[in-house]
Amino acid sequence: MDGRLTIEGIIKNSIALGLKNFLTLFVAFILWILTLWIPYFNVGTTIGLFYYLPIKIGKGESVSPTDIFDAGNRKYMGEFFLTYGLISVGVSAGLIFLIIPAMVIGISWGQALFLLLDKGLEPSQAIKKSNDITYGKKWTIFLGSLLLVISIAIGGIVLGWIAGMISMYLRYLIALVLFVIFFPIVISSHGYIYDSLTKEAGI
Repeated sequence: MDGRLTIEGIIKNSIALGLKNFLTLFVAFILWILTLWIPYFNVGTTIGLFYYLPIKIGKGESVSPTDIFDAGNRKYMGEFFLTYGLISVGVSAGLIFLIIPAMVIGISWGQALFLLLDKGLEPSQAIKKSNDITYGKKWTIFLGSLLLVISIAIGGIVLGWIAGMISMYLRYLIALVLFVIFFPIVISSHGYIYDSLTKEAGI
């Protein structure tokens, strides 16, 4: 990966990274579900699964399902909630102006939590930096992410149709498999997009 973000790169690399880290992310997801009921502890596992693991995957680092239990995941817990709150307020305000501004804000500030956790930036700095590194890349991120989901869906429809000609049970099995691999691919796409944007920005 050369760090240059493209629509094709988002699709190809997200699928490649998702399949490469499929077992790790699948097991991590199961562990997250099993421990989601534990107060405070679940904050760290959520941050670990949805933010720290993608960061590591995007950088090409090795990951383990048990990384979601790392106590360091809770290091910036206060800042995480503050940043998340600011993003939510911004997106909610954008909704008042008929959805599109909310989508733009969501993409513009979408890297803030990764920057907060990876670079140790303050909430306001992370949001500003996210806005900076996504400038001129919003359409690429939006279309790349959208086409990634569509490509998986189309693949599922085609395979499901072929399987349905053989057996309905096989069709259901393929649908289940695609559902299971969807999460690792999407999580990996977040890591790939973040890593590419930071490389382009030189940070």
